[in-house]
Amino acid sequence: MLINALNDYYDFLVKAGKAAKQGTSPQKITHRIMLRNDGSIGNINDARKQGEPDKKGKRRLEPIDAVLPERTQKPGIDANIIEHRPLYIFGLNYDKSTGTFSPDDRTDKAKKSHECFVKANLEYTEGMTSDIVTAYRNFLKSWVPENETENAELMKIAKDYPSAYFIFCLDGHPEITLHDEDGEIMQKVAQNVGAGDEQIDGVCAVTGKPAEIAKLHDKIKGIKGGQASGGLIVSFNDSAFESYGKTQSYNGSISKNVMKRYTEALNVLISDPKHRIYLDDMTVVFWAMSDDDSKETDALMRMFGFGDEKADAERTDELIENALKALSEGKEIDLSTDGIDENVTFYIAGLAPNSSRIAQKFIYRDKYGKIFENAARHQLDMKLEGGERQIPIWRILYEMKSPKSRDEKIPPPVIAAIFGAIINNTRYPDTLLETIVRRVKIDKSINYARAGIIKACINRNLRLNKQKEEIKVSLDKTNTNEAYLCGRLFAVLEHIQQSALGDLNRTIKDSYFASACSTPSLVFPKLIMLANHHLKKDDYAVSSNILMDEIMDKLGTEFPSTLSLQDQGRFMIGYYQQRQDIFSKDDKENNTNND
Repeated sequence: MLINALNDYYDFLVKAGKAAKQGTSPQKITHRIMLRNDGSIGNINDARKQGEPDKKGKRRLEPIDAVLPERTQKPGIDANIIEHRPLYIFGLNYDKSTGTFSPDDRTDKAKKSHECFVKANLEYTEGMTSDIVTAYRNFLKSWVPENETENAELMKIAKDYPSAYFIFCLDGHPEITLHDEDGEIMQKVAQNVGAGDEQIDGVCAVTGKPAEIAKLHDKIKGIKGGQASGGLIVSFNDSAFESYGKTQSYNGSISKNVMKRYTEALNVLISDPKHRIYLDDMTVVFWAMSDDDSKETDALMRMFGFGDEKADAERTDELIENALKALSEGKEIDLSTDGIDENVTFYIAGLAPNSSRIAQKFIYRDKYGKIFENAARHQLDMKLEGGERQIPIWRILYEMKSPKSRDEKIPPPVIAAIFGAIINNTRYPDTLLETIVRRVKIDKSINYARAGIIKACINRNLRLNKQKEEIKVSLDKTNTNEAYLCGRLFAVLEHIQQSALGDLNRTIKDSYFASACSTPSLVFPKLIMLANHHLKKDDYAVSSNILMDEIMDKLGTEFPSTLSLQDQGRFMIGYYQQRQDIFSKDDKENNTNND
């Protein structure tokens, strides 16, 4: 599904001008080589533009974009048509320590690269007569690296030379470029699309049509945790994976045409922060089958807790607020007023590195309106009074890790399962509740995010089992669940201790929270005896005693002996909500006294 979807999406990217046409590649350019008719260099000027100011207000120079004939991805020395790399163009190395240029190196790489470049480009441009191509051919014939080690134009850009990328223009006419779309070279490139050096007959697994099958697939760059040089989605690098006498990626049965389209589309998506997020070592990309999906992706990004602050955040936040309100009132979400296409097909895919390969961990496809509604439902399930409006997905993963660990990673299958529950409005994986409950007990800390996760896991399981949702957004004094009441009681007992003794290095939460959560009957009798002693010193003795008695009346005469995982979650929610309620009342009383 992934390759097929990306193949179709490629056409939308080309239409929007975000992807290069087949046979071409986008390339970052830093300098222009201005050629005279005789092939000599009139000037080499800086083509970079001023970027956005950073946090200190400084603006950095950023490369410009150019569309050139398709760039080679072969290892070793291999020239491009209209070369952009300095070593190939000039055949010279630059030594920063001495500030000099030289064609010499240990392996003769500079010499071999330049000779390869000259040979390939002279052959390709044979018979072309335009002024810019004539100047280019004259440059190829006349440039002798060993005679240009002190070239004045190269000396001007010496410090930028090692990382510079070049395009060719006609001197005095910067608008006349060698890579012009209507120029002779680019027209030949367009005519040669689909023409290969070797012809392997087969049927493309994507299109179902006879085609030349790709021997090797282009690399995908930007995958979190993957190799810097890129990874492959389709790769057969061992004979054990080959069959029917087919070697390498011929086994994949993907045509060269489709291979170029899907790899280009995926590279564009990964390079765009508006279509990609990183979750630990998983890269998640998403897109709508449209040439302009900016509104859809922006709204979903912010619903997930990501998003570009420079975007129309106020409009998107209002959209999300209205969506959450509609769901809470049992109404349908209306996105049409914001110009969002609810019926457009939307994809979300999770990719993770696997050696030199890229593994697809999940892919979801549905109408955008359905995916957005399920994402909103997820946020509503996690909502608690007095907390953040949204809990980002990255925050969920963060809360599953030990705060003492710097490099702990959540396994990709777990991330995929959480994403699947969000996108499809299904059960959260049991691992999520189990991990959060364990972290609360170990860390003796429950915050808004952890409480929201526990609430969502419990309520969603009940709802999907056709049962009434149990945990409300705020403190529920009508809830008679024993575990929930035990959690409330623990919060009251902790408050009594703190009110009586002030700030302590170690409270009952530090000593007894984990055991009270698991085996209440063994812990609470001791804690109640301790509380009765503290009540004599408690400034809020009357109100605290009333609240404690109220909760214990609902509990009955015995505490539960053990609590299941779900009930431990209920205990934690009861504790969290009761504690928030107590602090809220204390703050109000303090403010009243100050007035």
